[in-house]
Amino acid sequence: MLWRSLIIKKLRGSGMHAPVGRNPAIDFWRGLILVVIFINHVPGNLLEHLTPRNYGFSDAAEAFVFISGLSVALVYYPKLPQGDVFGVVRRCFRRSLQLYRMHLVLTGVAVALFSVGYVASEDIRLIEAHGRGTVFDDTARGITGVLLLGHQLGYFNILPLYIMLMLWAPVAMVLMRIHVALAAAVSIGIYVLARIDVLSLPSWPEPGRWFFNPFAWQLLFTIGIAAGAFFVRTGMPYRRIAFAGAVVFLAASFVVMTDALGFAPNLLWSTFVNFDLVKSDLGLSRLLHFLALAYVVTQLRLGQALQGTALGGEMRRLGRNALPVFAVGSALSALGEVIMTLAAVKSSASPHIVGMVFTILGILGLLLLARYLEWKKQGSTAPRQERAREPGLVSVSSGRFPH
Repeated sequence: MLWRSLIIKKLRGSGMHAPVGRNPAIDFWRGLILVVIFINHVPGNLLEHLTPRNYGFSDAAEAFVFISGLSVALVYYPKLPQGDVFGVVRRCFRRSLQLYRMHLVLTGVAVALFSVGYVASEDIRLIEAHGRGTVFDDTARGITGVLLLGHQLGYFNILPLYIMLMLWAPVAMVLMRIHVALAAAVSIGIYVLARIDVLSLPSWPEPGRWFFNPFAWQLLFTIGIAAGAFFVRTGMPYRRIAFAGAVVFLAASFVVMTDALGFAPNLLWSTFVNFDLVKSDLGLSRLLHFLALAYVVTQLRLGQALQGTALGGEMRRLGRNALPVFAVGSALSALGEVIMTLAAVKSSASPHIVGMVFTILGILGLLLLARYLEWKKQGSTAPRQERAREPGLVSVSSGRFPH
């Protein structure tokens, strides 16, 4: 068709595209983000006081979305100059379906764990807190809402956001191939409409809307795509003024989040009221804080410095197996909340200490899981490589892309 030919011709016109292949530094940061998310999703454990959200406006959610956009660009963006626009759309849609299935499985596992925990502890909070009451009070409507993504349990609502962002990804990349300014204008326009409550996705059966508004969060995701498409190969250019401004902003954020190390009580509350720190709609202060943090970390090359250490190797392994690690971590976080509740109700043990011990063991479990997945991959690819060396046999790609 004519319109298809015109689009493909336009996309082939630009020669700039991202390199293909895994980036060890990105794998490192993705793995570290997964650990931080797991710690934060076991509410009440002592380790959560050490995570970055206590010392800056942004948290692991911003890093997760940005890294996701950057990874999407590395995997799919190089296909656009080849004219494989519809192949990219198909693969992004298929990825969204995969994430949707995983979301349903994780929600089901969480409901089961909280059900058993309630029976064992008789603590009503396990089946009422964080939106669980909708499922347990009216099961038919609650389950239907989960299937339609209209109802999402607390701590289990980031995959629905990711699903919508994957559907947005091919649109953003096509716009970016036409012109970066066009992609920026469209993305910023959608963000503005989301911030003035014109664009959002409604919740159901409970009134309200999604906790993570994808129309707002797509801006950070699009920035991640742009970074993956245009700056991974050359690096973000250093500007002394920009670096100094970013450091000052990060320092101010630290002062606010810690109430000036306790010397200015209620500083955080007054700042939250007067500045844009809302998480649901990606407040501007949160967005600017993350971009400042990412810029400073990039210029200091912290990822490159840490990825060569023993910790770096473990984090890279987690990052290379992000989806299964995230899934198991989410299930473990629900189990951790149940165990902490049982500790508080059935014993004299401190639930905070129990939660900390469980979280440490959970992190070790995720590291072992990643090692097992890597070992399994090596075992499954070796026979295929041997067969490819035999006369008359050709190694055929499955067409799947690494994530």
